[in-house]
Amino acid sequence: MMQDVATAPANKWVYRQLEFYAFCAVSFAGKSMLLIRLPYREWQVNTLYTCSLLVFFYVYFRIRQKLTAPPFVVFSLAAAVAVDILGNKIGLYGKPFGPLRDYDEFAHFAGSGFSAVAAYWLLRAGTTRMGFRLSGRLLAFLSISLAFTYCGWYEILELWDELFYGDFTRIHTWYDTANDLFYDFLGVIAFITAAASFFALKDRGSEKRTG
Repeated sequence: MMQDVATAPANKWVYRQLEFYAFCAVSFAGKSMLLIRLPYREWQVNTLYTCSLLVFFYVYFRIRQKLTAPPFVVFSLAAAVAVDILGNKIGLYGKPFGPLRDYDEFAHFAGSGFSAVAAYWLLRAGTTRMGFRLSGRLLAFLSISLAFTYCGWYEILELWDELFYGDFTRIHTWYDTANDLFYDFLGVIAFITAAASFFALKDRGSEKRTG
């Protein structure tokens, strides 16, 4: 009887782990499907697709993980896709944007940066929930590594888009991928630095109030 009682929490923990892995796989596949044909869909379809993914993300963490994503995290995820949708809708791609040679450079900087904010929050909230207190610098390093890895995956999706669909418009030159990754990297570092600074100030404020 005592063994059954001890086994029940262990089984529940294993189930929750498998559930989380399944969520990660579905989310990864869903986001990849959104990105691979993003420039060629109607903006209404992309908006509906993005909102569906955001609701899925928010509800899962709110109900299953008891973690409530702050509004700015949800906004960041939406903004990461909106940068691309608006650029296609208004016709900004292929034109200079401020000091940048092409709006595409800004889209990679801002889109990757906004996505990185969500990665930072997830790592911070998840590790805290599990009882680990990581330093802001370590969280920033891990978040940058995670976010930039996904940037590399996006470039692979662009290649598959060219190979399997044959539009031949997403990879402009031989150095397009390297240029995209450069602005991805800058955006990830800039936005995570801002997020880490924000949470550091927030933690200090909380310590002063409780102290």
